[in-house]
Amino acid sequence: MTLETKILACLSTAHLSAEVAAELDAILAYPPPLAARLNPALWQAHILMDRWLDYGWFIWIGSPARAHMPDSLKACLDLAEASGAAWLQFDRDCAPIAELPVYDW
Repeated sequence: MTLETKILACLSTAHLSAEVAAELDAILAYPPPLAARLNPALWQAHILMDRWLDYGWFIWIGSPARAHMPDSLKACLDLAEASGAAWLQFDRDCAPIAELPVYDW
């Protein structure tokens, strides 16, 4: 038997704007209805994610509708995907990296 493994990239929550962070929390608190998935431009209905305690979020790199996501989120997903990751963990305790903008919130 071969155990399949996936890479998890970790980035600071500081690489997301305050607006995007609030939107991610809102998506989890009030998930869009299934019918919203008929609109490919409504990225909030297509993202696959969960909350990481009070520290951040886990987001699947393959979440569709990336073209319609806010720039700060899209840049993080693009960088994580380029590194070979399947999942991205945003963690408030993770140090920011130079390759991405940092937002002060």
